[in-house]
Amino acid sequence: MSYPVVSQVPLDPVVKQRFLSKPRRSISSLPRQLPHQRLVFEYDGTFVLGDRRLRGDEPHVLLADSVSVVDVAKDRPVTIHVSINSSGAHDFTVAVQFRCTVDEPIEVVRAGLTDVTEHLVTYIRAYHKLFELGRSHGLDDVHEVWTIVHAQVKAYTTVVPCVLPGMSAEFAGLDVYAPDEIAHGRRRYETNLHDLQGAHGLRDAKRKLDRNFELDELDYLHTKGHSSNDFIRQEAALDRDQQISEAEKVRDFLNSGRGAADGLYVTVRGLSDQQVADRYAALGDREYSAIQHRMQREHELQVVQARGRAEVVRAAIAQGLFNENTGKELLATFDDVEPEAEVKGLEGPAYEPRAEVTAGDTDDDLFPEEDVRG
Repeated sequence: MSYPVVSQVPLDPVVKQRFLSKPRRSISSLPRQLPHQRLVFEYDGTFVLGDRRLRGDEPHVLLADSVSVVDVAKDRPVTIHVSINSSGAHDFTVAVQFRCTVDEPIEVVRAGLTDVTEHLVTYIRAYHKLFELGRSHGLDDVHEVWTIVHAQVKAYTTVVPCVLPGMSAEFAGLDVYAPDEIAHGRRRYETNLHDLQGAHGLRDAKRKLDRNFELDELDYLHTKGHSSNDFIRQEAALDRDQQISEAEKVRDFLNSGRGAADGLYVTVRGLSDQQVADRYAALGDREYSAIQHRMQREHELQVVQARGRAEVVRAAIAQGLFNENTGKELLATFDDVEPEAEVKGLEGPAYEPRAEVTAGDTDDDLFPEEDVRG
């Protein structure tokens, strides 16, 4: 659709319907106008701006040769494209934007300004320096070229405004592009680069996740090993403490008195009744044997002691410290034998009884101090 004249429609003469009726052009035969549009009628060599509401019998409507639809919207954006040279075989494309407003619709139609784009291109091309700005730059220097071209075009439109019949056009901005095939190749290159970077990033992320998973697994195994070792050590310590406690109990029990060891042996778990009875019988035999052995030891000790005392008495009798009767009685007591049998070996020249020692002295004092010599 062109701008500012949207369309131009030629009109046929109005045919009279009845003899006495007033001629009228059908409103439906006219172009429809939107809120931002106006109708301009060409009538008898002049141009008339139509009203918003038409009856069809107005002279400029009834006798018009054509009607034009004009866009009267304020600040309508219009973009034009021009090419400027680059340092290579391809050119830059400069897209210049303008804000256009129709001030006089009749002047626009009278000047034949149906498409303002052509007039704006002519206006921009009049700035010859514009086409020299990109010669020292390659297609990769689009941003730098944009800076230079934007400054130059803005200065040009400010110093030399665009003059159009019945309307105004103001500079709104511009863009600089590489050729379509170059731009397409760059987009494909950037897309591929983005895909590669994305794939590389995914691989890096996957490697990091795998590494973190391995580290977490190692930490888990390490922690589990430490926990297991701690549990084993604690269990061993508990067992050791329990064994020590049991050993102390056994020691205390064994030290509690005679027969404790045998009693403990009898109470071993898992023994049958016969085994327990046998063990009790064995303990009884062992206790009886121990008593007999103890009595024999005591008897042997008494015999040794008596023999020792008999030797002392014999030595005293030999020295004349005892009389015959007293010596016989003492020796019979120590040796636990008949007095007559014991003294047989004592008769002889070495035995000399002493009168001052009597039998009455044997009960209270066997060794009087005055009778013992050295």
